[in-house]
Amino acid sequence: MISTPDIIKQNMIHIMKQMSDSCPRMSFVETPQAIRYESDLPHSLFNRIITYKGLKSDGALNDIATIADHYQSSKRPFSWLIWSHDTEAVELASVLEEQGLKKSGQSPGMSLSLTDWTYEAPSIPNFEIKPIRTSSEFSWFKEIALPAFGLQGETGEVFMQVNESLALGEQAILRHFAGFLDGRPAGVVTAFQDGETIGIYNVATAGEYRRRGIGSALTAHAIREGQAAGGKLAVLQSSEMGVRVYRAMGFSEEVRIDFYMG
Repeated sequence: MISTPDIIKQNMIHIMKQMSDSCPRMSFVETPQAIRYESDLPHSLFNRIITYKGLKSDGALNDIATIADHYQSSKRPFSWLIWSHDTEAVELASVLEEQGLKKSGQSPGMSLSLTDWTYEAPSIPNFEIKPIRTSSEFSWFKEIALPAFGLQGETGEVFMQVNESLALGEQAILRHFAGFLDGRPAGVVTAFQDGETIGIYNVATAGEYRRRGIGSALTAHAIREGQAAGGKLAVLQSSEMGVRVYRAMGFSEEVRIDFYMG
């Protein structure tokens, strides 16, 4: 039976595979050792090694060096993820540091069983949540998400194109929602349902509307929609500041994800 940390990892892998397949500027690469994706965009969000295994196998050190050099030689910032539940996590961190990569942060991977789950989001006066279903409505997503994630220029444009292409049409696999306060876009969230697992991504609130419970309300709404569609487990990667908020919703920390930058 697959462990919850591996379910969190698999949800990330599957959404990035879908995003890569929908974007000609991204390539998804899977070998027996590594699962990664790359692009010609100068941002680590679009160049990432999600997982690596087989560190003790012959040629693993050369393989890691080759992968790192592949990104570095084209001057593309990239990130390499280490999952705390992997048996080789400590050794892999040492190898990456020897390759010149620097640890840039850590994200708790969290899960929430939806069996008998109920949650009453704080009441927010004059707040409304709407699904994003058309190209014109993606202006709501763009207004909130790009500044929140620091995505500009061409990188921001590709981010928007990928999220839009996967959310529209009969084969849509993403569900985006926007929250409005006093009629103005105040926050967004994305849900990716992979079987019975609901992955929560792109939780963002406009600066002037933070600390009002908007992120919690949007997350809860996206989970309820997925729950109604057969979801049994919700997963996400939290910021350190978001852990307390998600715990209040019923999430538990399952794994730590270290980010190494190259």
